[in-house]
Amino acid sequence: MSPLLINKPKTKPKRSYTSTQTPLDIFFAGYSKFGYNPSASASLEFYRMCDEFDWDREDEEREKASRDFKDALVQQFNYIYGTDADDLTPWRTLCQIVHISPIPDTLTSCREAVKATYVNIVDLVDTKVTGEPVMVFVSEVGLSEYTKRTGKFFPRENAYAGGLLKYLLRQIMDPRPEQVRSGRKTRNRHKP
Repeated sequence: MSPLLINKPKTKPKRSYTSTQTPLDIFFAGYSKFGYNPSASASLEFYRMCDEFDWDREDEEREKASRDFKDALVQQFNYIYGTDADDLTPWRTLCQIVHISPIPDTLTSCREAVKATYVNIVDLVDTKVTGEPVMVFVSEVGLSEYTKRTGKFFPRENAYAGGLLKYLLRQIMDPRPEQVRSGRKTRNRHKP
């Protein structure tokens, strides 16, 4: 097991299939010349599409597509998990997906458990279609390294972000330093 991971389950979550189009399906449908694979990672499909269309980072078409993709990614999270931070059901679902056991019974306990967890949000979106388990990291630094390495960045500021999503956002580009106290890692609470 990687020292950056808390756990990585050996079983894949069950896939859920729907007959309705999701926000990501709608986004990729706007690029009909691209052969979108809806059972692959959304970010990897976006990067593959950029390569296929031969878009450079500064290309105007890529920049527009990137903005629209980020909106679709946030909307996809909301579609899967919901937006109501006061509803216990999506919190319990998140706890299950990020391997919190036992799953807390109260809203406050679920929030605290999820807030203390470091997961890549793109992976949370992807798990529903890829069936790949979500990796849980021991620190924000480990999550940051993984995100930078894989390119699975989730938009930090987005008009479509719901209340639930905001509990999962982390400092990826500049992760908070950590201290070791009593053999446990804790976040350094002071502000720069």
